[in-house]
Amino acid sequence: MTLTGDLFHAARETKHRAFVAYKRGRWLLRDVVLAVNDRRWALAEKRRPFTFVPDYYAHTFLARRSPGTGPPRQAPPILWAIWLGPSPTGVRRASLEALKAQPGLDVRVVTDPSDVVMDGHPFHPAFKDLHVVHQSDYLRAYLMHHIGGVYSDVKPYRTELQNSLHTLNQEEETWVIGYREITSEYVPDLPRNLGAHLKRHYRAVMGPSAFVCRPHSVFTAEWMRELHDRLDYFADALAEASSATCDPYAAPAEYPIRWSEILGDITQPLSLKHHNNILLTDDVRPVLKDYR
Repeated sequence: MTLTGDLFHAARETKHRAFVAYKRGRWLLRDVVLAVNDRRWALAEKRRPFTFVPDYYAHTFLARRSPGTGPPRQAPPILWAIWLGPSPTGVRRASLEALKAQPGLDVRVVTDPSDVVMDGHPFHPAFKDLHVVHQSDYLRAYLMHHIGGVYSDVKPYRTELQNSLHTLNQEEETWVIGYREITSEYVPDLPRNLGAHLKRHYRAVMGPSAFVCRPHSVFTAEWMRELHDRLDYFADALAEASSATCDPYAAPAEYPIRWSEILGDITQPLSLKHHNNILLTDDVRPVLKDYR
């Protein structure tokens, strides 16, 4: 290699190392800012807990009137898990087997959506065009509203979920039991006051991976209503995308629904609106690291 070639190669190597160092520095700074904000917002939440003020959320779905649902109903002793893909392996398989061993609950693992569709309550017509992760998002809403009980992602646990079910059924003013979000990074990036308040009050926001629900509560009724409204809007684009069998982690550009748009983007704002009727406890929180 010539002297000129050596110098050119050395310059490229130096430029690459500088670029890598710059990216790592940005990631580190981002993590530091996130940790500082999370701590600051968590402390502020303890000092001054969240209060829902309807005027702050005008022109969002939270401003709609709540549907009538009748008196509270008991949640059945059922634990729902959903697995629509190939048979799980590794940690996922171990987590599923552990869920099946949860005491005091009738554990039902949904592998075929047609097994749970109820007479008089068909799935939304666009359901068939959702990829499997969004079908799972739909099914948890459907099951929690029409039947109720415990829902859990296929993740490990250190607690017995039957205890939270018993607590829910003893407290008539509680519609849902869930767990507090563990970081503001996990709440959706939404515009204006709603997005800002989800970040700042993330410790008042319910996580999406597990919860215990009374059937036909105001919470689940609003959840299903907004879910169906969004699917009405996306129906034509979903049909055009023909992406029902796509890899959900690599959905094609024409697939119209963002990752959290029909789950966390709905349930987490609703958990702020109805925080007085939701109990948040770590007893429902699954292990949220290294679960795949």
